[in-house]
Amino acid sequence: MTTARTLLYVFGALALATRADAQVLYGSTASGGPGELFILNPANGAMITDVGPLHDSGGTNYAITGLAFNPVTGVLYGSTANTVVATSARLVTINPANALVTVIGQYNAGPTGSNSHGQTVGATMGDLAFDSAGNLFGIGSIGGPTLYSVNITTGKATAVGPSGLSGGTAGGGLAVSPSGVLFGSPNSFTATGAEFGTYNPTTGAYTQIANITTPAGAGTGYAGFAFLGNVLYGDDLGTPAHLVTINTTTGAVTDLGASVVGLDAIAFGVTPVPEPSSLVLLSLAGVGALAHRRRRRRRGALAPGLPACQA
Repeated sequence: MTTARTLLYVFGALALATRADAQVLYGSTASGGPGELFILNPANGAMITDVGPLHDSGGTNYAITGLAFNPVTGVLYGSTANTVVATSARLVTINPANALVTVIGQYNAGPTGSNSHGQTVGATMGDLAFDSAGNLFGIGSIGGPTLYSVNITTGKATAVGPSGLSGGTAGGGLAVSPSGVLFGSPNSFTATGAEFGTYNPTTGAYTQIANITTPAGAGTGYAGFAFLGNVLYGDDLGTPAHLVTINTTTGAVTDLGASVVGLDAIAFGVTPVPEPSSLVLLSLAGVGALAHRRRRRRRGALAPGLPACQA
């Protein structure tokens, strides 16, 4: 088999190989300060990389209360906090490489009252979650924590149906399990822990599993949820926030460690990892070129002797 044919064969085989990917935990801040995007250590919550401030192309900063990667397109979406009227209650996309924010549109889910500055603001989504088909859900609060479906083209949020809950949303962590179950923590209680249960994606109805503890103590809830495989991760509203895992059957909480101050959302995303196959391709190409040059040199060295042999 010639070198060229060998290279073609290897190139074809490598083209069929699957891409190696790594799950990366991203986190964003919103509580009490500007928005920042981080890469976190899923083992202990510690910051690995400060990706940068969550700015748009004009330099406007966005505090982000919800993060979710679209499993179909791989795009990272975020939900803006309602602390600043000009940037409140909006669906955005975020470049995970540099934290650049692009606004899609407002939720237009109705007013919820005043923010911490006494300004009237619309309902925002406390957290975001995609199902496996690429349908986006969010948790807002109009007359109680409510499940919304969110249009990823316009940002418009539409209530799925009454949850059966009252009061506001404290935390509002939301995540979809690999089996398609919507888990959430809509609120917190002073003495008995944060609510933890499931939402019906068709009716919006909430079903309680347990009141669960938080590392920050009584009266605090969970700002963000995210699944890594079948393991549910959460970040609480402590100062600093703590990263935890939660048993989805019992609600038992395992504290993994303190994370960044103001952490308000988490999401696992797939980031491509450079593969040995790409290096192999380059090496094979180099070997092929070298072999070709050597053949040309041998032919050049033999050519002058040919007439002497024929004479």
